Amino acid sequence: MRQEEKFEVRWYLSIVPLNMAIGSSGILTTLVALSLGANVADLGVMTAAGAATTIILSSVWGRLSDSSGNRKNFLLLFFAALGPIFLVLSMTNYVLQLIIIYALMAVFTSGIAPIAVMYTVENCKAKDWQNSLARYNSVTSLGTIFGLVANTVVATFFQTHWLFYISSAMCFIAASVFWITGREPEITLERHHFPIIHFRDAERFISPKPFFHYLHMQRLMAFVRKPQIDVRRLKPLQLLFLACFVHWTGIFFYGVGQTPLMKDLGLSDSVILAINALTNVASAVAFIKIVPLMKHDHKRLLKNVVVSRVGLILGWATLPIFLVRPFSLVFVFPMALSVAFTIFYTLIWMPIMTFAISQAPEHHKGVVQGELLSVIALANVVGSTIGGLVITYFGYTVGFVLAALIALLMIPIISRIDMI
Repeated sequence: MRQEEKFEVRWYLSIVPLNMAIGSSGILTTLVALSLGANVADLGVMTAAGAATTIILSSVWGRLSDSSGNRKNFLLLFFAALGPIFLVLSMTNYVLQLIIIYALMAVFTSGIAPIAVMYTVENCKAKDWQNSLARYNSVTSLGTIFGLVANTVVATFFQTHWLFYISSAMCFIAASVFWITGREPEITLERHHFPIIHFRDAERFISPKPFFHYLHMQRLMAFVRKPQIDVRRLKPLQLLFLACFVHWTGIFFYGVGQTPLMKDLGLSDSVILAINALTNVASAVAFIKIVPLMKHDHKRLLKNVVVSRVGLILGWATLPIFLVRPFSLVFVFPMALSVAFTIFYTLIWMPIMTFAISQAPEHHKGVVQGELLSVIALANVVGSTIGGLVITYFGYTVGFVLAALIALLMIPIISRIDMI
């Protein structure tokens, strides 16, 4: 094995325990919140609080890592800081406490993805970077799978909030392994030529005005007085951000109701964790076996995947029928829908992420990754908050149908993007 390949394998060893912790954090926090008496609206507020923190800080972390050229130390800080936070989560007794600590956790998790993505690409020296990204995503899925499997077993015998102790230990292990195995690239991607693969790059040297450009308060007030956003004049990266915001608003709208619906259908915490583990197995397999085959005609692929995801959400809208007609094997339906939905997630996320990198200007690729995640986090705030309220007052079926309609609105926006 070449030295470069050996390094890549070694530093991935820290990603596995890290994602054993953070890959399970959302579902564990949701289950603990429900055990403390939270309703769907409370879960929407909690999810929105974490997403709002991500909006504020993901681009900041990406920009700081770009300007400093020292991505390793940022990642090491995040890994180590999450350990004590999980310990605090294990001791919370009230929903409000859980919301606050969950938002604090997002302060550090918001920086991991944008920095780790660029850390992965830069350390492969821009060779075969798309396969490196697919490998990174499969390793993160593997860590999440291990975490969910371990939590499934432990949750059978112990209370769910005790699982945060395992998460805390995994973060400390990840920090130790990364401190030993990680390294900083000799020349970061931000200061070196980066070849674009499979995408048109006519505008890649033009500094974009991202979607958040239009969210500045002065521009927002001017927009209220006189609308200034003309979709026909937006650049590809701006259209991508807008499409992601619309689609993921619908996704998070419905997502906030998934776990509460499974609990109402009578599924135990261990079964819900097992379903989440299975969906992550599907994700890892898809990133390895399916995603590498999907390298052409990204626009058509995205449209087909959006339609498929919308159909699966409508499938969830039919599940409340089992609330009035109980069925002993009801877990089969959310399990099948979740697995299929996760596979389609891998098919939509890789084209989006690689297109964002290809369109980002030089010296700002880490920033653009952070901005992409901020856009999705903004959708999380809007979708989770509104979805929690709608589902609480109008029920799961109405909420899921509305979520599907919102998610479908991504298609006309994607149609305006010039990608191949």
